[in-house]
Order: sequence, then structure tokens, then C-alpha cells
Amino acid sequence: MTTREDVIWQNAAVAANYGVSRTAIPFVDMHFEVMHRLLDAADLEVTNLLDLGCGDGIVTTEVMRKQPVQQATLQDFSDPFLDAARARFEGADLDIAFVAGDFRENDWHAAITARGPFDLIASRFAIHHIPDEMKRALYEQVFRWLKPGGMFIQIEHVASATALYNRAYDKLMVDCLYAARGHEADYDEVYASYRDRADGGANILAPVWDQVQWLREIGFVDADCAFKCFELSVFAGRKPAQAEGIVS
Repeated sequence: MTTREDVIWQNAAVAANYGVSRTAIPFVDMHFEVMHRLLDAADLEVTNLLDLGCGDGIVTTEVMRKQPVQQATLQDFSDPFLDAARARFEGADLDIAFVAGDFRENDWHAAITARGPFDLIASRFAIHHIPDEMKRALYEQVFRWLKPGGMFIQIEHVASATALYNRAYDKLMVDCLYAARGHEADYDEVYASYRDRADGGANILAPVWDQVQWLREIGFVDADCAFKCFELSVFAGRKPAQAEGIVS
């Protein structure tokens, strides 16, 4: 049986380190800007949110910054991440639930269904850790969990088309990590650290256009990639509203 690499995210030290290193991810503000602009263009008011692979809850925090979220459901398979999310929202005036669940299993789906349907289901750098057939099956479940007219927005790490683009992405990431650590850092050491990073083997990347096509086949409308730079993307789809002739 193949050893799963993604379980490294259940390690408290790895999860804590990501909380620091994610500040170096390129275009973080742009990813969220695209998310907000899509919600605005859809004239979608988000009161009930599902955050898949929530990490420490950063996506929920960002959605709440501009949307009147009243209920939020945060799911992850990492206890350290769920603990960090609980700490983030301690005392928040919000109907919030934390659901422990592994994308490779479905024993947590009932807990999500009970909290739905959702205006928005969002995910950030999480679903790329499962095989492609599981990604597509999860997108099918996402479609069922959405309200008619609701949106699914993915901020995701996707496959490069060729080795050229992969090299360009790696160079971008190393440059950003180097800048974040201060120029007193040694560039070669930063590069070596990135190349040998503990979580690198957990990535199972799929091309963004394949994933957009999956959304269209499942029944999402307005499915497209709204942002892409090398291996960083934002893609989304909307569940048709009943007025568009589709009944959920």
C-alpha cells in the first residue's frame, strides 16, 4: 500500500511552520481580491460558509471581512490546524462548528450536510493533497452541499503544463521566501530548504483546466479559472439557481 505523504500536515511542528511560511506565498492578497470580486459579481451574500481544509481559519476570516457570515463550518483532517482555528475564533459572535474529516473518507459528510446548504464553499491549498479521482468526487459533493446560486471558490496549487513553468514557479517561491526571511539570509540555503521541504511529497497536482472541466461536467455554471500564475490559481463555479431551470 502506498504511504500517504499528506499526513505530515497532522504534525504540530509542520502546521505551525506553515503559519509562518505562508506569508511568503506570492499573490496572497490577489487571491482573496479575486474571491471577493467573484462574490460581488455574483451578487452573492454569504451568511452560511463552509471552509474545506480550513487550516487555521484564514479563509473564513477573510470572507467575514466583507460578508455577513452568521454560520461557518470549518473542516480539516489536522488536529493542530483545527486547534489553531478554534483559537482564532474563540469568543467570536458566530455560529461556528469544527469538523474533523479526511478528504479521502466520507464519514464526516453527514456533519457537513447537517450544517448546509451553503452560500459559499471555499478551499485554499488543501484539495491538491488527494488523488485526482478523489478531487472530482469531492467537487461532486460540494455541488450537492451548495444552495442554488451558491459558489465554490478554490484557491489552489495546480500542475505546471511543462517543466519550464515548474522551474519558473520554483524560482518565484524561493525568491519570495528569501525576501520574507530578510536579505541577511543565504539564498542557497533558502533554496535548499525549499527543495527539501517536508511537505513537498504531499502534493498531487492536477492541471487547472482539467479541474474547471470537471466542474462544468458536474453541473456548475460560470466555471472558469479567474487567476493563474504558474502553479498558483483561483478557479470557481456556481450552482445554477432554480430560476435558471435547475432544481437542487
